[in-house]
Amino acid sequence: MKWKISLLGVFLLLLPVIRCKSPMVPRAPEETIDIALFAGDGASEISITAARNMFQWMGYSVSLVQGETFDNGINHFRLLCFPGGDMYQYAQSISSEGKKNIRDFIRNGGGYIGICGGAYFASQRVIWQGAELPMTPLGLFSGTAQGPIDAIAPYPNCTMCRVIIVDQLHPITQSSQDSEWILYCYGPAFIPSLPVDILARYETENQPAMLAFDYDMGRVFLIGLHPEIEEDSDRDGVTFGDSFDDLGSDWELMQRAASWCLRD
Repeated sequence: MKWKISLLGVFLLLLPVIRCKSPMVPRAPEETIDIALFAGDGASEISITAARNMFQWMGYSVSLVQGETFDNGINHFRLLCFPGGDMYQYAQSISSEGKKNIRDFIRNGGGYIGICGGAYFASQRVIWQGAELPMTPLGLFSGTAQGPIDAIAPYPNCTMCRVIIVDQLHPITQSSQDSEWILYCYGPAFIPSLPVDILARYETENQPAMLAFDYDMGRVFLIGLHPEIEEDSDRDGVTFGDSFDDLGSDWELMQRAASWCLRD
């Protein structure tokens, strides 16, 4: 899904010594960063900018990362976020080892937030315009991400979309109204093959639009829309979508999602 507007090695030099050895200097620990935000091939600059501003508004530290980041240690992060963008390019730019490291990171207690393209990428199967894409996604979500939903807005159009909150007991949605208006830009509906918490459904198609589930010790939140975009405010740092009426900010919803994924 492509928007149209669109690693720590320490090398120790072993010097020859006579009768004595120099003491090994311990490696300084890496600084813990709350959120790794993917900004590599395929990621939308609009979604990157808006998501970074959103997470920083929440008080979290954010680092922009590339595909090769995942080939190395990522345990100094707490949560990974894949924003809107081209899920096929995500799959191509991250190696099989990198994808395994992401799954292990979450399995061992890390968090994952997937927004639109990042939600497609997290699924086992990706259906785009009726055909399964020849890609190897992350497979965190046991099911299919399928889009776009032409009944909401034919590709490549975007529109405000009403979603119905169907689980008001979950920590992410317990403070929500009965429904939310969120920007839709050719995102997926979710078809689970194993039980997950369905938090919201698209009003138009009555298909799952927002999911939350445990992945071993980690937590995953997926949303097929673009809550990072603030249509009625410039605090997201972008002008995309400013012609739409936001009918209320979605950042509080995403703050609860991040807090739930991070167990804060």
